[in-house]
Amino acid sequence: MSRSEKKSKTRQAILDAARQVFYREDYLGANVDEIASIANVSKGAVYRYFPSKAALYVWVLGEDSKDFFTAAESRVARTESLSTADRIRKLWHDYAEHWIRNPDAFRIFWAVDNEALIGELPGDLTDRIADNWKRSLEITQRVLDEGVARGEIVPIDTWLAAQAFWTQATALLDHDNVRGRRKIRGRPFRETYGFAIELLLRGMLVEPGESKLPIGEDAAAGEGAAGESDLEAAGDRR
Repeated sequence: MSRSEKKSKTRQAILDAARQVFYREDYLGANVDEIASIANVSKGAVYRYFPSKAALYVWVLGEDSKDFFTAAESRVARTESLSTADRIRKLWHDYAEHWIRNPDAFRIFWAVDNEALIGELPGDLTDRIADNWKRSLEITQRVLDEGVARGEIVPIDTWLAAQAFWTQATALLDHDNVRGRRKIRGRPFRETYGFAIELLLRGMLVEPGESKLPIGEDAAAGEGAAGESDLEAAGDRR
């Protein structure tokens, strides 16, 4: 085995061990000594590959979503035959489902927002994470631009519109991680999330009636839909 292969193997062992410990203990409870022990390396070796515990944590979280963001281009390309509204629905449905399936990886938003608590992160690492997030915005902007060209979306600043989808989606996912906020919401997550996407779409569509936003009798029928059992069901927040 070459030197570069050994380094790659050691680095991967550290990442695998870190994932195990971080996902079990979260950031504050995790111990670099335990990570080193599981990876069968010294603590110093961990810091030779990663400059800090915080950098290792964010790298692990970023790795667990890398494939999802990298494949976003091809997923959206397969929706070109759909209406612009349906393309946006699928794009942001996939975004939410990714984080729902990977709730531990969603902690990356907390980590990036809390450098004051966990320590400064390397610039190249935060740039890498930002590039992944920006990809979702750029793809959404492209779909909206194509929608404007098709005559399905009103002429708007599609970059700001893309940011609105991203900010709204991420905020709703973040709120769903807090039991008190879920109680205030009082409805299943997917119902609330879908409503929010439709609300944004309705303001952008040339034909607002193409929105699936429940109005009138449909909206009234949904009132009180989330009963006590929905809020208290163990392990099923959504």
